[in-house]
Amino acid sequence: MRYRLAISLAATGVGFAALTACSAHPEQTPRPSQPPPTHASTSLTGGTSSCAGQPPVSPLPIWARAGFTPADTAMPHVLGVSGNIVAILWATPNALHAPALPDQANKILWVSKVSSGPMTIRATLAGTTSTAIVQLPGGPGPSYVNMPTPGCWTMHLTWAGHTDQLSLRYVS
Repeated sequence: MRYRLAISLAATGVGFAALTACSAHPEQTPRPSQPPPTHASTSLTGGTSSCAGQPPVSPLPIWARAGFTPADTAMPHVLGVSGNIVAILWATPNALHAPALPDQANKILWVSKVSSGPMTIRATLAGTTSTAIVQLPGGPGPSYVNMPTPGCWTMHLTWAGHTDQLSLRYVS
């Protein structure tokens, strides 16, 4: 139901403002001494590489299109390495900011292909040992995901017995 609400509001042109009112405020805890991940990070177009540039604005995977009209509406998004989750960015103009801008939230609509349930994001800043933990008790769905500093953040996602990862670029 939360997906249908977020998507139908977006389709009517008031989604951004309404999504702001509906989004959860995740807890974030920087973890300065965690080791860097050994997994490869995703590129913005899938596969493995860095997250240079902004995410593509293109139609969502078929399984993530419910509620969009037309169904092939182009949205900025990043697909997880395993293909089990997609991060749809609501930031305008298609950029996430660190720190978050005072008049623009770092909104992400997480759509899971496989299931729902509480989600934990363990984010690691490329080339550093800096990490941040974001808890989304409601699981995939609308959220704010703020990172403490700009750069390429690899998001290690766990929810309902599933894992995936993707990389998101935060700009200053």
